[in-house]
Amino acid sequence: DFYFSDITSPVIWLVLGISLLLLPILGHLFPKYISFLLSMRYYAGTWGYSLWLFKDDSLRKIDENITKTSKALMTQLLYVYDKKIAEAALTKIMAFRMMHLPGRLLHDLLPKTVDNLDDYTWVDGEFVAGEIIGWNFGDGHLHHEPVLESIQKRCNFKSEELRVIMVESPIFYNQKMEWRIYDAKDGLIEKGMTSTRDLQKIYPWGGEAQSP
Repeated sequence: DFYFSDITSPVIWLVLGISLLLLPILGHLFPKYISFLLSMRYYAGTWGYSLWLFKDDSLRKIDENITKTSKALMTQLLYVYDKKIAEAALTKIMAFRMMHLPGRLLHDLLPKTVDNLDDYTWVDGEFVAGEIIGWNFGDGHLHHEPVLESIQKRCNFKSEELRVIMVESPIFYNQKMEWRIYDAKDGLIEKGMTSTRDLQKIYPWGGEAQSP
């Protein structure tokens, strides 16, 4: 048998206190600054995420200007499928994301981000992180501002060629999520806060949910 009282090392107590108590508390109160992994949030859509929108064929700049282990996922899929099927495969994750309340915020943010969605290719931030830095693990902080700035330095996107929506985890005490919209070249376009309580009125596929 082993009990917490058997631990005599102050170093172990310090590590346990930070990892099991301090980081989860701070992560729930200030999700913008601490990964949801360290915050020990339950895995139900309550993590930060991002959506990257590339205009026309601007996605090609990633392959042309950044050294990485493989080509873009869309490029890889086009070896096997036509463009329509490849796009459908990559956007399945968006359907998964919108099944959770935080993802439904995209219905409000997309019209603020671009004028015509048909001009853009949607790429989930997890795919961007996996391709560019080689790892994602579902953590939005791996494909937020620092990654966007690094990509822009190498690819030099023009205005409106790349727009990115970034959303943080809900804050514990008020369930509000911070969101930001960026243009790769022009910087921050708009930011705000939205409560998950408001998103309960929206269907995953858009439109206002009706009370039974």
